[in-house]
Amino acid sequence: MQHKHARFTGTSIRNRIVMTVLATVVVVSMISTALSGQEHAARLIGDLKAESQVLTSVFGDTLADPLWDYDYEMVQQRLERLAATGSIAGARVLAIDGEKLAEVMVEGFSPDAADANAQGDFLGFDREITAETGEAVGTLSLWVSTAGVSTEVWKAVRDDATTAAVLAVISAVIVFLGVNLITDSLARVTDAMVRIGEGDLDTLIPSGSRNDEISRMAAALERLRLNGLRVEQAERGLRRANAYLEQRVTQRTAEVEKARFQAEQANRAKTEFLANMSHDLRTPLNAILGFSEMMRARAFGPLGDQRYEEYVDDIHHSGSLLIALINDLLDISKVEAGKYELTEENVDIEQVIQGCQRQVAAAVASASQRLCIEVAPDLPALWGDKRVLVQILNNLLSNAIKFTPEGGLITVTAWSDPQGRLLLSVADNGIGMTEEGVAKALRPFEHAHSARAREHKGTGLGLHLCDNFMRLFDGSLEIASRAGEGTTVTIAFPPERAAGARRSA
Repeated sequence: MQHKHARFTGTSIRNRIVMTVLATVVVVSMISTALSGQEHAARLIGDLKAESQVLTSVFGDTLADPLWDYDYEMVQQRLERLAATGSIAGARVLAIDGEKLAEVMVEGFSPDAADANAQGDFLGFDREITAETGEAVGTLSLWVSTAGVSTEVWKAVRDDATTAAVLAVISAVIVFLGVNLITDSLARVTDAMVRIGEGDLDTLIPSGSRNDEISRMAAALERLRLNGLRVEQAERGLRRANAYLEQRVTQRTAEVEKARFQAEQANRAKTEFLANMSHDLRTPLNAILGFSEMMRARAFGPLGDQRYEEYVDDIHHSGSLLIALINDLLDISKVEAGKYELTEENVDIEQVIQGCQRQVAAAVASASQRLCIEVAPDLPALWGDKRVLVQILNNLLSNAIKFTPEGGLITVTAWSDPQGRLLLSVADNGIGMTEEGVAKALRPFEHAHSARAREHKGTGLGLHLCDNFMRLFDGSLEIASRAGEGTTVTIAFPPERAAGARRSA
């Protein structure tokens, strides 16, 4: 009922059409009535003039004999009889010299006042009266009232207006019924459109059998409704899928968090295990190394058989390799656990390089290699841990010696760049590495060249440990290498670790 009531409000299309047509009919009827009344009045006035002119002519002729006989009383009587008939308002007979001979005025009519006010309610006619001899004997003036004409005209106008009003009502009813027939389907489609716009997609769309604009509009609205239903279904499916994905993401996040927690626990357990094992192994290994040193030095006399001396050398060498591996494992476990503490001081880089050169001199000589050292003059001291720097440089030199063929060249360079960083590089012209090999060399327990690594025993921890040590210094380690052309490993310390910068700060 609410929607039906809305269709009959003053702003509805049908009501605007009805009001427009009704106003048009009324205006046209009024104009037609006015034009008809004007035409009717002109016709009546014309008839009245013609009749009055004929009356003036005939009546003037009847006054010729009394005027010729000077019977002015007869003239007066005839004027009075004339005034008692029709619409005569006044009559006057004047002599040739203008003297008034007879006069009759109805209801106080004054010709002089009528002429002065130019009243349109009266018509005046003048007629010269002539005798049978043709001599003029006087003038007849006749005034005729148009009040009857006005009355008749207004009556005709009222009749026309009544007819127009009846026609307007009939037209309004016919137009209303016709418009209602035309717009009823449009109103139903509009109601359906409003309900669909409010979200009621289950609304039935009225369909017409005619292939007109309203039917096409209803078909388009039906397609829109169906599309809305499909979109709504898609949105529901999307919401369900989104809820399912959120649930799965939550579950997976919990699983990943649990796995991360377990991995962290396993990593801590591994680190603690390596640290504990390293400490447990160091004691017997130190004893093995100590006793083998005493046996090699023959502290208590000769060993006897020559083979015992070879066994002692093998025991000492194997123990040295094993203690080096344990030290690396212990350092890695401390670094990864965040428990490695640096003992920082001003370190002379050139002095450290020369000390490492002496330690590897025998290995370089045995491989017929050359080791060149280039240290920039006035190189600032490094604020850092000397023992760690020595370990980094020894690892880099050990790798360079290991992967450089006989007769190769190894160069150690130290300098500072314009940004104030301290840089140290170890370059060789050895077998080099691919990009994949570089990535593997930085991972623990992996070797860039497996065949070459088997020739030279190694743990695969050297570069990984150096990279972690440089992170402790807030520095970086970069490897530039090409297979068959050699490798350059550069370590860079931040400007604030230059001793001069620290003093100036």
